[in-house]
Amino acid sequence: MIRIFQQDETAVRKVRDIDSFSDTERTLWVDLQNPSREETKSVEDKFDVNFQSQQEQAEIESSSRYIEEDDFLIANSNFLIPDKEHMYVTVPVSFMLKDDTLFTYRNADLRSFADTVKKIKSRRSVFNDGAQILITIFESRIDHDADLIEMVSQEIKAINRKMDLDAALDREMLLKINDYQELTMSIRENVVDKQRVISAMIRSDGWFTNDEQQRLRTLIKDINSLIDHTNFIFERLEFLQNTFLGLIDLEQNRIVKIFTVVSLVFLPPTLLASIWGMNFTNMPELSWQFGYPLALTSIVLSSLVTLWIFRRKNWL
Repeated sequence: MIRIFQQDETAVRKVRDIDSFSDTERTLWVDLQNPSREETKSVEDKFDVNFQSQQEQAEIESSSRYIEEDDFLIANSNFLIPDKEHMYVTVPVSFMLKDDTLFTYRNADLRSFADTVKKIKSRRSVFNDGAQILITIFESRIDHDADLIEMVSQEIKAINRKMDLDAALDREMLLKINDYQELTMSIRENVVDKQRVISAMIRSDGWFTNDEQQRLRTLIKDINSLIDHTNFIFERLEFLQNTFLGLIDLEQNRIVKIFTVVSLVFLPPTLLASIWGMNFTNMPELSWQFGYPLALTSIVLSSLVTLWIFRRKNWL
């Protein structure tokens, strides 16, 4: 799918038919979402640009994430999207600035792009070139990352309350903690990736106005705060994981303690039963008239005395 946003005297209009499009001078933004090879080729021919391959867009080297030449600028960044299993995956997005026109290449439907389109429609006079749209997309993405971090923080609070109020600890809770650790790591990686790209954009030569540079600096401050927050979340998740494992150890120790107490309580009766069950010929107890009741009484009393000693020592 191709969407072209072009500025005229009174508004910003959207064009979808690339074949009938001819006026490229006032184009602000060309957005390619899951484009076919023919669509990509038509945009390249129409605007005299060359898009990177998907492999080049996904490269992690700094030289591949940001490329600046005399007549164009390329910035590659990763964006998080939810998948079918309620987790998040990373998709690469490529940005290109040429002649005040922004070109974006992506293979996923991204909320930050939809929000940017809404802002363009509601505030048409604000967007005069592709650089402003590029910054707006990053601003929207950082806001979404912040919302995602806040969601993780709320889930951590819910897990913490469940640990405090519910003694039934299960495997699912530990797996959920691990999932949020993975999600936080993905958020941090994506935020740091944007930090590198935006820092390079701030150092760029002549591509952004002073006002746009100030917006980029504000974005860097927001990103730094998000990184600090992800560090805090990592610490909380590690604390939760240690607490969970500690509670499991306590539960296991309690079970072992119960088995130990039961074993010790029945140890004296077992000893007495073993002695009186030897059946030697010269055992005087065998001829006692009240030997059997006495043995049963001794066995019960030995158990009760053992329990009383445990209670007195506060071992139960």
